[in-house]
Amino acid sequence: MKISLKWLRELCPVKSAPADGSVAWSDEEIARRLTLAGLEIEGRESRTLEADVVSARVQTRTPVEGSDHLSVCQVDDGQATHQIVCGAQNYAAGDVVPLARIGAVLPGGLTIKRAKLRNVESAGMLCSARELGLSDDHAGLLLLPRDTPLGVRMSELLGLPDTVLEVNVTPNRPDALSHLGVARELSALSGVPVQLPATQPSSGPLEGAPSGRARVDVEDAQRCPRFFARIIEGVSIGPSPVALQERLRACGIRPVSNVVDATNLALLELGHPLHAYDLDQLAESRLVVRRAREGEPLTTLDGKERKLSADDLVIADGARPVGLAGVMGGRTSEVSGKTTRLLLEGAMFEAAGVRRTARRHALHSEASHRFERGADEVMAKAAVDRCAELIVQLAGGKLLPGAIDRYPAPLPQTQVWVRPARVSAILGTKVPAQEVDARLRSLGLAELDGLPERRLWGVPSWRRDLTREIDCVEEIARQRGLDTIPVEVPRAGVGETAAFRPERVATAAARSALSAAGFDEVLNYSFVAEADLHALWPAAGAPSEALSSAAPHAMRVLNPLTVEQGAMRWSLLAGLLRNASYNFARGAQELRLYELGRVYLPQVDPRHPSGPLAWPVHEPRRLGLVLTGGSAKSVHREGRKLDFWDLKGAVEDVLEALGAGTAKFEVAPFATLHPVSASAVSLGSEIAGRLGQIHPLVARAFDLPAETFVAELDWEVALAHAAQLRKLHGVPRFPAIARDLAFVVDDEVTAARMLAEIRASDSAGLLEHVELFDVFKGDPSRWPADKKSMAYRLSLRTADRTLTDAEADALVTAIKERLKGTLGAEIRG
Repeated sequence: MKISLKWLRELCPVKSAPADGSVAWSDEEIARRLTLAGLEIEGRESRTLEADVVSARVQTRTPVEGSDHLSVCQVDDGQATHQIVCGAQNYAAGDVVPLARIGAVLPGGLTIKRAKLRNVESAGMLCSARELGLSDDHAGLLLLPRDTPLGVRMSELLGLPDTVLEVNVTPNRPDALSHLGVARELSALSGVPVQLPATQPSSGPLEGAPSGRARVDVEDAQRCPRFFARIIEGVSIGPSPVALQERLRACGIRPVSNVVDATNLALLELGHPLHAYDLDQLAESRLVVRRAREGEPLTTLDGKERKLSADDLVIADGARPVGLAGVMGGRTSEVSGKTTRLLLEGAMFEAAGVRRTARRHALHSEASHRFERGADEVMAKAAVDRCAELIVQLAGGKLLPGAIDRYPAPLPQTQVWVRPARVSAILGTKVPAQEVDARLRSLGLAELDGLPERRLWGVPSWRRDLTREIDCVEEIARQRGLDTIPVEVPRAGVGETAAFRPERVATAAARSALSAAGFDEVLNYSFVAEADLHALWPAAGAPSEALSSAAPHAMRVLNPLTVEQGAMRWSLLAGLLRNASYNFARGAQELRLYELGRVYLPQVDPRHPSGPLAWPVHEPRRLGLVLTGGSAKSVHREGRKLDFWDLKGAVEDVLEALGAGTAKFEVAPFATLHPVSASAVSLGSEIAGRLGQIHPLVARAFDLPAETFVAELDWEVALAHAAQLRKLHGVPRFPAIARDLAFVVDDEVTAARMLAEIRASDSAGLLEHVELFDVFKGDPSRWPADKKSMAYRLSLRTADRTLTDAEADALVTAIKERLKGTLGAEIRG
């Protein structure tokens, strides 16, 4: 919103220079103070004119020979007559216009010099509003009233210089969408009281006025809680004074006529939208506030015919709509040059209804901008009274006594209890009770009850956003300045800080491990298609827990947004497989996705195991993984497809990042998984999850390749086994000794069993790392068909010394002997 600082200083007379000890703030200081108080100043424009631009009368106008648009004029500036060549077409002899004399510098930087056009001397320039930097309008010369004194500086006539501020008003502060609202803020900051222009208040109702005056009926009091109107007769429509026109232009509004300009001036000053109707154009001299009829036509002031909706609120006369309530008036009753009788309206319209209508018709106006944010219904009367006073001053006429006021249910005053001790506690600094009282009074709040330590305040009608004590605390903080609030780092132990909770640290470590393994995190809705949940379980089972051997019930959403969001998920795999299918169908070659979120499992009432479900629902967290596809062969790498071992490695990386200890992987059937690869992962005695290749029927249901691999871990179980605080070790001081051992064992011996036996052989704690790096089968010339070769790489190290070869050889011998005794393993030749 644009604010004229000259106008603002009239309402709150803060001096620009010290005088008699009064508050003195420069334009820059006012802008800074308002910004610190929350009304951010986004831009600033200085409006001024050179001294050599004055008012002058065109005495004669003669076309220039050989030109179709140039005229030579004799112009009187009150001191001398100047010959000017002008190309504008909207003026005539006798008009008063701005004259830039020789040497004047216009706002665009143009210096006026003596010139010759079509061999005709020109000693100056007649100016338009655009050339004077007043607006972008270049329709012709700026015409001044014909009774304007000649030779007067245009800066004096226009009320310049002035500074215009571009204020960013947040949606919760509709009271600041006016000069009065900003003046109240300035008054609260400076202590200088606001001075409103005096108006002739309306006294008594306009009921029983002579027949044919006016009548107003409100059929929808919910959408229009107040309708206030006054009548002015005998007005004469014409242009406004140039100073008033400049004030409107400075705020971004185009001048139209004295009556329309008065309504806009009152809007900018007080913040309440108004509308003037030509009373003679209203059928039956009547206004009705009602809902529109579906398809009813209305031509608005912008010249467009609109088909109305039954949800639109309109203002109609006795025959047809004459305006969209709170948005824009209609053409049929607009003020024109023939208007002599006015009905001036200041109403209050429901914010949500105005917003819907404005969006429906793509019609944003100054009025809708304010009503959408919540106007002040009490201000409606003051705005009409102020505007009526302006119209009488500008357009003449007679303001009839009394008013029409349809106000069936005035809103009660909001009341808020405020405790100074609470203010100090929230702001973290001592705020005396006297200061709290003074600052709340400066905002317009009134004391109603209570004591200094706890006082009840009445909130003014223009500050409906103040409904709680915390709102008032915020206002006090704004006025004091946020820079007065001390910055202190709260004292807290490391273990008490949320960022260092073991659960969060472990979860962050798991995410980092998955990112390092090439996985991307996804976030899905908790609502999924019920068909996707059924597809995860080709063989239906009885209700149970999702990681067990039977499928749980799908809990349906009563009012789903779409069919694809009709059930609560009991597994993360439904969303992950749908993500993979979507991306794979669009050309993705390799997918590694994971999601960490909650699933929703129904709880069965123990009294009725087969009966209805009980509330609440169990909502454990799960970690789901899916990978499919593979990398293509290139000059830099060998192409290969992702497989089960990539998935198992990712699960192991996660558990290792958690410090969850040694996990146990065992073949275990699971309906979602292919029988050949379905596996369970255990931590201690608890099943922590399932992993494997998806079942062919599941792959078909989600339109995915058969080589798609998934895992789902019970995150609660995983966290229960996670290390509370991982221990960090420094860089080893002594070198490691590496040994490779290859054993021939029976085909049914697992790698996990071999690893356990190798670690059990290390009684001295020398083994730092053991890794299986080769498995080989199918050499009947070297060992039977039921045998295989397994090769392990051992890393041995101790923290206090360099190991000797003898110590390493002793451990290797112990490993060989133990494996031979327990598993019949032989060293491969």
